[in-house]
Amino acid sequence: MCSVNNYEYYKSHNICVRCGQEDAEKNHTMCLECMMKSREYSLKYNKKHRKERREKDRIRAKKRYYNLKEQGICICCGRRKTHNNKVMCNQCSKRLNYRKRQAYLLNVYATKNMCEIRI
Repeated sequence: MCSVNNYEYYKSHNICVRCGQEDAEKNHTMCLECMMKSREYSLKYNKKHRKERREKDRIRAKKRYYNLKEQGICICCGRRKTHNNKVMCNQCSKRLNYRKRQAYLLNVYATKNMCEIRI
């Protein structure tokens, strides 16, 4: 990577900011070769650190859940207030119930005979 001044110069003149040799791809700051190298590096890094990242994400999600629950805000959308000591607002709760109902009905229709189904 180059310095900040070079970065701005290369970016404004459509030159690859990583190698400084090739023309940058349209609507990008790097050439195709550098983008491919960056992608390969990112994939290797993510594969190597997958467990650590999952653990950090799990801890962060748990912390967010309890923080929102303590404040009385919906744990799903994080915007609206909850009612009656619940953890989700009415809109998110309705949306989740609708999705679960649709999944249930798909499962019922796929596994049972039409004359056995009672809704």
